[in-house]
Amino acid sequence: MDDILDKHKQDFNEIRRLCLYCHGLDLTTTRLFSGSSCAVPSSETKSTLHNMLSGSLLNLAVSIRINFYQDNFENTLIPLSSLAASILIDDDLRYKEVTIKDVCDKIIHADSVTKPITLDEYLDNDVHVSIQFKGRYKKQNWTMDICLDLFAEHVLSMLDKLELENITKEIE
Repeated sequence: MDDILDKHKQDFNEIRRLCLYCHGLDLTTTRLFSGSSCAVPSSETKSTLHNMLSGSLLNLAVSIRINFYQDNFENTLIPLSSLAASILIDDDLRYKEVTIKDVCDKIIHADSVTKPITLDEYLDNDVHVSIQFKGRYKKQNWTMDICLDLFAEHVLSMLDKLELENITKEIE
């Protein structure tokens, strides 16, 4: 008898799908709850969105980690200047750059996840509202901020670049 499975598999298109889904949910969350929408979301809508966003973030983190551990891509650094993600270790009290793996690990192991909503009148069009993850590792508290839409765009760009490099290698 043949096995149809040999290891977990999450191809780049699945990661892309999850990135697009998270990107859309992040923008939807900001729009619906910042006062820029005509709708006034109920607590049930808020709960449903919370479930969708949590599930999608966890699926994205696991999908990326699977590819990382299978050596399908390297653990790249996300520059602070990108505003996509950063981490603050409470004992150090300064923001540091994070890697793709750091982001995935923190999403999975966070003790709390919050997204502050600011009324639309206080936001510029180019402001990105972060999702904040908090947890504890080796007796140190940490806080990670992610602008999910920018993080998703960073991952999408990384995947496109990797596939272009692979195509170039195949041609050579």
